[in-house]
Amino acid sequence: MTLSAPAGFTSSDLVYEESFSGTTLDSDWHTYITSNAADGWPWNTNGSGGSTPGGPYNADYDMPSQVSVSDGTLNLTAIKQPISGVNQGGVTQTFPITSGAVSSYGNFEFNGGYLQISMKAPSGDGAWPGLWLMPGDGAGSSGDNFELDIQEGGFTGSGPADQNFSWHLHGPSGWVGDTIDSGINLTAGFHTYGINWVPGESITWYLDGKQMAQVTSAQVAIPDEPMQLMMNLGVANSNASGWHTALDGSTPSSMQMLVDEVQLYQKAGSGDTVTGANVTPSTTSSTQSPTTPTIQPAVTQVAASPATGVEHAGDAITMTVAFNKAVTVTGAPTLSLNDGGTASYVSGSGTSALTFRTTVASTDKDTSALAITGVNLPSGASIKDASGVAANLSGAVKTFSGLQIDPVLPAVTQATASPGTGTEHVGDTVTLTLGFNEAVKVSGTPTLSLNNGATATYVGGSGTSALNFRTTVASTDTNTSALAITGVNLTNGASIKDASGVAANLAGAVKTFSGLQIATSSTAPTTPTTPTTTTAPTTPTTTTTPSSIAPVLTIADPTLKVNGLGGTVDLGVKVTTTDPNDVVTVNVTGLPRYETITDKLDGKTFSGKNITLTAAQVDSGLTLQSNYKGAAHPVATLTLTATAKDPVTGAVTTASPQSITVVDPRPATATTSLESLATRGPALLHEQRDLVAGGARTWAPHSLAAADHPTATGTARASLASQSFALLNQYLAGKSGRVDSGQIVAVLSNGASWDHDTYMTRPHH
Repeated sequence: MTLSAPAGFTSSDLVYEESFSGTTLDSDWHTYITSNAADGWPWNTNGSGGSTPGGPYNADYDMPSQVSVSDGTLNLTAIKQPISGVNQGGVTQTFPITSGAVSSYGNFEFNGGYLQISMKAPSGDGAWPGLWLMPGDGAGSSGDNFELDIQEGGFTGSGPADQNFSWHLHGPSGWVGDTIDSGINLTAGFHTYGINWVPGESITWYLDGKQMAQVTSAQVAIPDEPMQLMMNLGVANSNASGWHTALDGSTPSSMQMLVDEVQLYQKAGSGDTVTGANVTPSTTSSTQSPTTPTIQPAVTQVAASPATGVEHAGDAITMTVAFNKAVTVTGAPTLSLNDGGTASYVSGSGTSALTFRTTVASTDKDTSALAITGVNLPSGASIKDASGVAANLSGAVKTFSGLQIDPVLPAVTQATASPGTGTEHVGDTVTLTLGFNEAVKVSGTPTLSLNNGATATYVGGSGTSALNFRTTVASTDTNTSALAITGVNLTNGASIKDASGVAANLAGAVKTFSGLQIATSSTAPTTPTTPTTTTAPTTPTTTTTPSSIAPVLTIADPTLKVNGLGGTVDLGVKVTTTDPNDVVTVNVTGLPRYETITDKLDGKTFSGKNITLTAAQVDSGLTLQSNYKGAAHPVATLTLTATAKDPVTGAVTTASPQSITVVDPRPATATTSLESLATRGPALLHEQRDLVAGGARTWAPHSLAAADHPTATGTARASLASQSFALLNQYLAGKSGRVDSGQIVAVLSNGASWDHDTYMTRPHH
């Protein structure tokens, strides 16, 4: 395939081209991964030419044998063949996958221009193709201060993994990135991945010539130094399954990543630079004045508040659309939503973030994941930057996983009585239960009107989908052959509403209980066989003095483990009681801020150090989700206490507390030797994963962002990093001819944070 010049460039601007002709690699390429901080040595080398990004997520180790050239195509092949290699910290282990990688360090390096690569991505669970840039030999002593990911395949969270386009930029001032559903199966054929890089100013990502993303120096630092190109076919293991497909039994025994062309275009006079064997000087006049590209305003991120949970009729949802620069709004733009509703523009003109809002209507459709499907600009409405350039709004299309729309109004679905049949006399108690289609909350004291002239008073159930009412037969009640509820009374401000404040439809509470008779005198419809029962109930204490009974709390496994960043685990908790009239709840304390609990009854999500759940929510099943982003292994101890309360007497009985410990994430083998510290090198730069969808962080195998720790302060992290690198410097001082330890000390003294310290680490070689 011969690529055409991208928009804004001509064939005379082509300064570098690699077509992979012949049967061997050109001299521009190494068959391993390396970087500036590694001085060109293979990362995590096994001494046989192998390398790997390392970290806990890679199932592959790269070998020269898996790199080949034929028919004008570079072929990187991953096979299910175990191989011994070195992982981070100098630890030797067996990798289940042997794969291939190439890098252009010290050969083809460039600073600025339009780079485009034609690639056919591999398909299969775990496939992780990467096209990425890191500082080259020409970057001098900068270390690995930047990483630019043109494309990482196999990420989940947006569309199907084979369709997802994932981009990232890491630098000393932070990182940006996203995973976008391209709508195209990128594994079915060759597609062109490109970046237009203006050093120090901006980077724009393209797929088949269509702009996918853009960042500017106003958002994050933009590199301005020579960068090398790396291409590798990684394979993710099961540790990455929360945000990436993972190696499993369905993964093909052989997967191929094919590259058939690499091109670089630069404008003469722009100041952009390039080195390499295949460099052709631009034929454009060197006197041509450099052009300053116009940065088109574009959507870079979309967020919703609330971000998760179930929203009902009357609930409001705020959506924030972020741009790469300030924009001005005219008219009234709206967002189309997949539940049939629209979100209207609220505010933000003149800034880089616009706010839209929608209120769920009872006519909206049930939606398992609310999504923005488009931006509408009716009647002359517009979104433009200060110079009048219209914004690219394609990035506003977004699905909010976990944000569910359930507009159905709360309503009574059934009414039952206990006892359900028989004849009740003076002093007997009847419990009436109203079932609802969702959990409701009660305020005040609602009552039920009965056809025997009495009322049943609310006694418990608020926060669940079943409310209990109770009536005691009085001598003044009317004899009734079939007791019936004739209405619900909400006097003195009493109410029955769902969690969003929508009043329940109570029409379904009207019910006749055939066979349940009320007899208050000798003229009762059915003559009692034992008249004394009307004045002396056989068991008066149980009906007139109800009490609570301690519930039984069952925990399937008191020790659980869960992966961070979206990992989930079933808590395995059940609660039972022998008194159906008691109101049973379970209190949970000790839940850390990076974990939440969701019930399967109504999909509600709970967070905080002290939460209380109803018995119905507990018995529906509880799922704990972790959003922990760090590299430590924190242990949380959850304390669960079951309580029963009699709704009439107020008597409360509490069972003995029980505990569940949650280890998060799963511990990984670590080494603390000086040799390990010396050899971890750039592998440390790759432990973290890049966050996708909704603004949360997902880690990639070659991420530069430092790991978060939920309890450590910035000062503590910096102190720990300084101590670790002091040990590293001490060790390296004894290694002649391998590392300039003074350089590491100098960088550490200038680093403002632990992140900066990591940039100068060196892999084992």
